[in-house]
Parts: sequence; structure tokens; C-alpha cells
Amino acid sequence: MIQPPPEVVVQPDAFRVSRESMLLACELRGALAVCVYDDTQPAGGLLHLRYVAVANDQPLDLTDNTLSSDLLLMDRFCKELRSAGARKQSWRVSIFGHTPEVPGMQGPAATVIDLAKAYFADARLPVECKEFSRSVALLVRLDPRGGQIWVNTSSATA
Repeated sequence: MIQPPPEVVVQPDAFRVSRESMLLACELRGALAVCVYDDTQPAGGLLHLRYVAVANDQPLDLTDNTLSSDLLLMDRFCKELRSAGARKQSWRVSIFGHTPEVPGMQGPAATVIDLAKAYFADARLPVECKEFSRSVALLVRLDPRGGQIWVNTSSATA
């Protein structure tokens, strides 16, 4: 009997890069997932950035320091991808954003999503972006070796 690959959960404000057969997963609640894989090498990764405070479901205060920290995390993520053998010119980038249906969330969500899109657009990489405004969380899974991505909610598959 064939065993499914192990699933590794990527926590908010963290990333995971792999060349192994596994599923990288994150649950988006007021956050975005950046899925990157190399379509010529078996390497990819998932970055999980949040824009909602965990304790009180309020938007994070997106100061210059917060956004700079996000950029540094994206830089570290990309450096780790290159260290794993992913060739930047062959990267495929998909961004998935989840915005809770709570007043005041649209602005912070747009800021962080636009930052991520601009980061990869500056590197001349095509970016696929999908945004979801839902009360339920999204579950994003990435196969880093093959690049397959699954996005599920509690009620439907996107």
C-alpha cells in the first residue's frame, strides 16, 4: 500500500523549503501563503505571512518596521530556495490571501499582498494571485517537488 507523503505545517511568519516528498501546509486566517516551486528542479517552499493579530482578530499595525520584517523574511525564504537548488529563472510563484469578513481588514490585507506581489514582480517572475474574503479559514498545501497546490475551505475546494 502506498503511503501518502508526510504533511509539515508552516506556522505564521515562517517558511519551509524542501526537496523531499512531503506536503507543506498552512492554515490561513488573515494571512497569505506564498508558494514557490522550480518547474525544472524538485524544489519548492511555502511562506506564511499574517496581517491579523492572533489575540484579538484586529489588523496588525503595518508600520515600516513590520513591512521591513516581511521583506527580510521573503529574502531569507528566497535565499533558502536557491540553497536548495531552485533556479530563480524557473520559479513559479502563487500567492493566496485570506481576508476575514471583519471591518477594517481590507486595507492591511491589500498592503501585505501588494508587497508580496511587488517583491516577486521586481525579480521579473510571473505571479499568480488569488484572494479570498471568507469567514472560514483556508488550508493551503504545496507539493514542493512537483508544484501541485491545493486550496480548501471547510465548505468547498477552490
